[in-house]
Amino acid sequence: MKKIYSLLISFLLFSFLPLNVYGLEVTGTITSDQSWGPGTVNVTGNLTISATVTISAGTQIIVADQVMITVTSSGSIQAQGTDGNEIVFTAATPAVGWRGIYFDGSTSGEEISSIFQYTYFKYGNADGNVSVVEEVCGGAIYASYHSGLIFENCHFVNNKANKDGGAARFYESDVSFVGCVFENNIANNTNYGVGGALDINRNSDGTVMIQNCSFFNNSAYSGGAVFVEILAELNIQGSLFANNQSNNAGALKVGDTGTVTLLSNTFTNNSCGSSTSHTISLSTSLAVDVQFINTIIFGNSSAGSLKNIEFNTTPSSAVFKNCLIEGGVSSISGLPSSYTWTEIMDDNPGFVAPSSGVGLAADGSAADWQLSETSPCVNAGIEDVTGLGLPDYDLAGNTRIQQGRIDIGALESAYVPTASFDMPVDVDFNIWLQRDANQIVVRTDDMIRFSGALYDITGSIVEDKRNRLYQDQLTFPVSGLRKGIYVVTLYGRSGEVLSLSKIVVN
Repeated sequence: MKKIYSLLISFLLFSFLPLNVYGLEVTGTITSDQSWGPGTVNVTGNLTISATVTISAGTQIIVADQVMITVTSSGSIQAQGTDGNEIVFTAATPAVGWRGIYFDGSTSGEEISSIFQYTYFKYGNADGNVSVVEEVCGGAIYASYHSGLIFENCHFVNNKANKDGGAARFYESDVSFVGCVFENNIANNTNYGVGGALDINRNSDGTVMIQNCSFFNNSAYSGGAVFVEILAELNIQGSLFANNQSNNAGALKVGDTGTVTLLSNTFTNNSCGSSTSHTISLSTSLAVDVQFINTIIFGNSSAGSLKNIEFNTTPSSAVFKNCLIEGGVSSISGLPSSYTWTEIMDDNPGFVAPSSGVGLAADGSAADWQLSETSPCVNAGIEDVTGLGLPDYDLAGNTRIQQGRIDIGALESAYVPTASFDMPVDVDFNIWLQRDANQIVVRTDDMIRFSGALYDITGSIVEDKRNRLYQDQLTFPVSGLRKGIYVVTLYGRSGEVLSLSKIVVN
């Protein structure tokens, strides 16, 4: 009797302690806070979370075939992965898949925010009852009436939905994505699925931010990568859309959204199955403002035709600033009469190693979409980025603003001198490319004698003028030089470096 009593006391004490799960099997309903990992957690049957589950870095959650995890309005998931020690949600049988995480919120908007950091979502497969929307939409994530979902540095790979949102679908929900990758996600084309990676729907008061994200080889019937409809504001910045595919809107489809801002993005090698469709489609009857700033749109195909942007309904205004748009205005349909067109170029952006084809015919993730040394997009972005809210670094970890000027596109050039030298405080040089005279001009009003040399990006000398000293002006001819980045280095009497400046010849 005493032994039984001791066991009972131990059980009661244990039941009130936080539960740490290591290599455990879970199913049923969670009503008290838990901590999972590190290690393996096996979800063997449908699981409902009505408390806070905190997941440690390095935890792998293996979910049984077509099993769904439901998070109620009183539950949340705090996934705290780290770089190199990520959390992974995956299927016990990849060919069958798991049903994903369903965030079942309420119209009161009092849900606890769920945050996923450095988390992989793999082999989600919304292949359930066609009459139950959360069972056929959102391969890895489905959220309905949820007040706060945050995804930072997450990967959505090889997920699919029998209808909408190959990786995730959000209905009347607030969500943001920072530094995420969406790759090989599918919204069923046969069932007219929308949003190969993301379907964001019906949040007329909401703002969605997509920042520094990559979308590779996602596919759907409409909106190969992203489909957005009925939203107050959509802000996509610093993001890359490559080799996505659909029948309609190869990369991005936006409908009835108040404000659309596309800032410093790259849309390239996306494919539309219809020659009448476009890479980016906007049905923006509610739009107050549509802006394309510092954005590259190049190499996309609509059944062999060049059709980059369409306005299905005319917005009140459209602004294009410092963009590279292949085909220029001729690749855009439905422009409003009030559109502005400032510093737009039609040229090859000069990617370091682009993918070999469009759409799913090539792997966009295996390419190098950084700008080469010959790219006309280097230092061609808008001069003043104050207030735009751009992150400090791009997708590749390059400094976003280099030597005082931003590049066009999602990725800065990797070909930028990393050395820097401080000039004497009493010396001021003005250095610029004088195009009409085909020369680089160096000028100073200070009474100092100096020499200089012009180098290419590899460090090889193009023109050496260190054999004499100049008083107030020095020039380097650029006639015959190929496009690219060059470095002007100025030297003092004793050979000390006075100035190091980058010049772009294009």
